[in-house]
Amino acid sequence: MTVYLSIGLPADAMPGGLAEIQHSLADAARRITRSGHPVHYVNGMYMPAQTRLLCVFTAESEEAVHAAVKLLRLPFVQLKAVADDQGPVPGEREPDR
Repeated sequence: MTVYLSIGLPADAMPGGLAEIQHSLADAARRITRSGHPVHYVNGMYMPAQTRLLCVFTAESEEAVHAAVKLLRLPFVQLKAVADDQGPVPGEREPDR
C-alpha cells in the first residue's frame, strides 16, 4: 500500500469542527474500502497559520483516496503520494546471493 497526504481545509471550517471532519474522512475511507478499493484514513494535523488540515491515508491507489475525499466534497487542494512501500527500505542491504 502507498501512503498519501492531502492538504486542504474548507474555508469556513473552524477548529471546533475538525473532529467532525476527521470522523467523516475515516467514514468515507471505510465506505470506499467496502466498495472494494482499500483506503484508510490514518490521522490529520491542523495547521492554523495556513488554514490547512494535513491528512494521511494508506491506500491501494491514489484514485481510492480521491474517491474517499470526493464523498465529503471538501475543497482539497493537493493530493500526492509521499511514500511507497513497493521496494527495499532505504539503507537496507539486499541479501547476499
